[in-house]
Amino acid sequence: MKSANKTASMIVTMFTQQNQELQLAQARKEFDQLTREIAERRKKLLSELNKGKAQEKEKVDANKAEKFKNMDEHRIPLEELEQRFQTSSNDGLTKDVANQRLQEVGKNELTQKEKVPWYMKLIHELTSMFSMLLWVGSILCFIAYGLAPEDPSNLYLGIVIVVVNTLTGVITFFQNAKSEAIMDSFKNFIPPETLVIRDGQQQKLPASNLVPGDVVIVENGKRIPADIRILESNEMKVDNSSLTGESLLLMRSLECTNPANPLETKNLAFFGTLCKEGNGKGLVIFTGDNTVIGQIAGLVDSSGGDDTTLRKELNNFIKNISVISTIFGVIFFVLGFAIGYPPITNLVFGIGIIVANVPEGLLATVTVALTLTAKKLAYKKVLVKNLEGVETLGSTSCVCSDKTGTLTQNKMTVENLWYNNKKHKGANLEKMGQKHQYEYDVNELGFKILQETAVLCSEAVFDNSLPQDQKIRIQNAIGLNQQQKDQKLKEANEKWELNFNKMLCQEKPTIGDASETALIKFFQPINDIQKMRQSRTPAKDSENKLAKMPFNSNNKYAFIIVEYETEDSHYCLLSKGAPERIWKLCNQVYKDGQIESKDEEWEKSFEQINEQFGRQGERVLGFAKLHLPKEQFPFGYQFNMDKMNFPFNNQVFVGLISLIDPPKDNVPYAVIKCKTAGIQVIMVTGDQPVTATAIARQCNIITEKTVDEIMIEKGISFEEAFHQSNALVIHGDKLTKMAIDDEGLPEDEKGRQLQEWLSKPQLVFARTSPAQKLIIVDGCQKRGHIVAVTGDGVNDSPAIKKADIGIAMGITGSDVAKDAADMILLNDDFSNIVIGIEEGRKIFDNLKKSMAYCLTSNISELVPFIGFVIFRLPLPLTTVLILCIDLGTDVFPCTTFVFEDAEIDIMTRKPRSKSDHLVGGKMFIYAYLQNGFLSTYCGFFQWFASFYDFGFYPSNLLFIGIRKTILPKINDVYDPQDPWFGNTNLKEIFQDGTCTEFPESEVKEVDWIFANHSKLDLRMAYLECKDGKIQQLFEWAQCTVNLVSPYTNRPYCYTTEASNYAQTTFLYGIVVGQIANYQGLRSLINAGSFQGFSNYYMFFAFWVEFMLTVCLSYVQVFNAVFGTRDVLFIHYGTGALPFALVMLIWAEGRKYLIRRFKSKTSFPSWWERCVQF
Repeated sequence: MKSANKTASMIVTMFTQQNQELQLAQARKEFDQLTREIAERRKKLLSELNKGKAQEKEKVDANKAEKFKNMDEHRIPLEELEQRFQTSSNDGLTKDVANQRLQEVGKNELTQKEKVPWYMKLIHELTSMFSMLLWVGSILCFIAYGLAPEDPSNLYLGIVIVVVNTLTGVITFFQNAKSEAIMDSFKNFIPPETLVIRDGQQQKLPASNLVPGDVVIVENGKRIPADIRILESNEMKVDNSSLTGESLLLMRSLECTNPANPLETKNLAFFGTLCKEGNGKGLVIFTGDNTVIGQIAGLVDSSGGDDTTLRKELNNFIKNISVISTIFGVIFFVLGFAIGYPPITNLVFGIGIIVANVPEGLLATVTVALTLTAKKLAYKKVLVKNLEGVETLGSTSCVCSDKTGTLTQNKMTVENLWYNNKKHKGANLEKMGQKHQYEYDVNELGFKILQETAVLCSEAVFDNSLPQDQKIRIQNAIGLNQQQKDQKLKEANEKWELNFNKMLCQEKPTIGDASETALIKFFQPINDIQKMRQSRTPAKDSENKLAKMPFNSNNKYAFIIVEYETEDSHYCLLSKGAPERIWKLCNQVYKDGQIESKDEEWEKSFEQINEQFGRQGERVLGFAKLHLPKEQFPFGYQFNMDKMNFPFNNQVFVGLISLIDPPKDNVPYAVIKCKTAGIQVIMVTGDQPVTATAIARQCNIITEKTVDEIMIEKGISFEEAFHQSNALVIHGDKLTKMAIDDEGLPEDEKGRQLQEWLSKPQLVFARTSPAQKLIIVDGCQKRGHIVAVTGDGVNDSPAIKKADIGIAMGITGSDVAKDAADMILLNDDFSNIVIGIEEGRKIFDNLKKSMAYCLTSNISELVPFIGFVIFRLPLPLTTVLILCIDLGTDVFPCTTFVFEDAEIDIMTRKPRSKSDHLVGGKMFIYAYLQNGFLSTYCGFFQWFASFYDFGFYPSNLLFIGIRKTILPKINDVYDPQDPWFGNTNLKEIFQDGTCTEFPESEVKEVDWIFANHSKLDLRMAYLECKDGKIQQLFEWAQCTVNLVSPYTNRPYCYTTEASNYAQTTFLYGIVVGQIANYQGLRSLINAGSFQGFSNYYMFFAFWVEFMLTVCLSYVQVFNAVFGTRDVLFIHYGTGALPFALVMLIWAEGRKYLIRRFKSKTSFPSWWERCVQF
């Protein structure tokens, strides 16, 4: 992955050097230095990989870097370019040459990343580390059944684990497949057809058939079908946002304006970008993967991705639980040998202990929790491509965010007006409403003049035509004939027109550049711009064209002449443009409807306000007008735009309008929430530092004076100012210089300057390139941050891929960026990142609760085996009942933790450190040694109580499994007065009633596991020969529950059937304990009363849990399969209540102590360190 990132730096740096004033030779020299440094780094990394593959890839990467370094198609003369591609600007390629070249270079398509077959994706989900642990558990169950087929519980357990493991894998597979389906719907990068000139004829061809040397016609509203050199430009403007992420329209021309940087020269247009205005013609120089976008897309595909933090946590947990399970299993396997168990019995119970330690239901819980959270985020317009990425976002400690379209609205709006020598806040009438206190007065003459001039100088219009995507959808509809399609199209147009008329001006689509769009959206709610334009008809020139001059970069102004009847004039010239340029064209100024001469005071006022707008990062337009005297310009005058046969200087200055791409309404608050949560928000943008700083202030990323501002204000050095401010703005040039300065330094000394910059909590990187964005992300990761990166352009995709969590924009984002991302903001809203962070933190907290809940029952499942092996008790809990807990009664409550409300401090605490694991030592202590043993007490107390009610004292049960005796016959009846207590087998051996020792050949152990001795009254079995008489081995309790077993038709009293009954009550004891455990775990530090009953799913889970226990007890099929019995109400967990209450009191007391002694410093208190998990 690092190799790919270095390659990204090599390829993209060439396109993103920001020093336009550098000459070609100097630019090459600097790029050579960077290339050498990056190549050296890459070589070191590649040496660790397979040498054959590494050398082959390095050779390819070097060829790519060399190719772009030597690229000259934008700067060589057109004749030389035509000769190189054997083509003609007028006639294009011949058909034969084009076909031959298509065979040589291939289709004009981006190579699609090889798709993984669906079955491999399913296998991947079924073979995760957790899944493998469960597969091993199921295999062990089948082995245990094979060794002891008389016990079918292991078979049942193995089958159910297989089913559950398969289901959870399938659920995850389908959730990810759903996300991929949404991703596929985004694909719209390449235009289906394009106009091409071949053999001198204009023709439509599939864009995929274009080859280098083709001459293409670029139409308004269509995507550029390949990388092209501009041959003709008719006011052609392109939107490069799919490449750069910045939506500013860029004029295309025939001149090479930047020989050193192909990406910024005006005579190239790039594959996948959009022609928003005008039209043109171009010569194809690169196609498919050789285009700029193709190269960056290739870099993203070649880079791998690390495991998510949740995957690492789960793997860490699996390792821990596997080690614990294996240790316990081996220990008791060895103990079994020491005690004298047969090898097969030892192996079966060793497997049972291992299975008891594995929380079989946890994988299902995690999957369901992540799926539910993903659905919740989808409702909030956040698409999760990788379920585990939800939690990664929650652990984010640094967000590197793009500006345009992410933090800002990606649309220019009017910010301020300046007329009558006063500044007025440009609050939008439609947005703010009639009750707002506006700084401007729409009836003021100065405002009216500025409004009229701005509207008439602008060509942007509201577009009420049916959106193109709807037209295409109807035209491509399957199963409709042309007549039906036309009818559908007509209906769609009518419906769209109705909706369009109901739209707010701010929402209506427009045709025109961003600045003019902002003007008409501001003025339309005040006066209808269409009526204003109709009232002032544009004049015609000598060629009967509109008398106007469009804006160009040389003049930096535009003007139009309109019919404007006044006492002294028929025509009026209205101009707009760069403030300084318009100001110089004027010698007078409008003020309160009167014309004043420009003087020093006016000059000072203009300079001050223009500088102020500039400092605020606003784009400023100046406006002026000039009434042409009727004597010289009578009605019908023939204006000549080339000869300029009319005055242009000495205009009257009208005013200024400043524009800005404002932050989205909820972004400032979202940034504050991030800061409160200990998350650093870094702006990384291609904009100028002034604009970036202004937006960063409005977004609350910067809240104090920057280092540069302090440096200028106090006249001190950068180094001195650096230590006096927490706010820093870094220009991309400094990153370039840093890379050059680091050349030749030892690896551990490189990037120290960047680390110093990253130490500032308020940070903006301006005029940065994609390669530099990668360096910034890498630097943040080296500081130990979990980094989230947002972006929308193709150039953002390498950084998105490298981030711990990559986030792409759903509306403005390019397909490559979306493919590289882990999440997609479907509405491009930064505040949804904060929602995602909160959900991620919440899911981590709730998964902790689920883990603690599941692990608690592990101890109460494990200790019965310990009692069985060491103390030779009747087995209190069978493996099949463990299954009923892990995959039955525990699953629903465990899953409903995902619906618990967030902790009260969830967005005020710092991001979790990498040492704060999902399952750590403190959780094991809490779940195993605290609540685990309390849960065990719940089960055992209920178990002993049940046995007691059926005539067994607790002391009787100790080592009862190794007591050997002579068993009675099935039909023997207990008689306490009989010397043999009714045991006829014993009577046959000792007929006179006296005894010495029981014959070894006749002595057997009572079968407490299977039903072989379930009909025997054990009072006739547990006898001994003492003092020459047959006596009872121990005292029996009074049987107080006269309940008959449906399987033996005999009372439970004094029989092994009591064990089945007691096992059922042990299960109920655990269930009661787990209910208390659930209540205690609903929050990590919040009081239980704070949580209240907000989680309604909890009641559903408890109801399901209750119904499962009812089915286990009272449905005969379940009795037969799971070995359970009908249970009286007095045994339905009532004996567990005292311990459950203690569990709940301890949980609330623990949380109270954590809150009471919460540290007010960065160092946590003892309670936080040792008790809070």
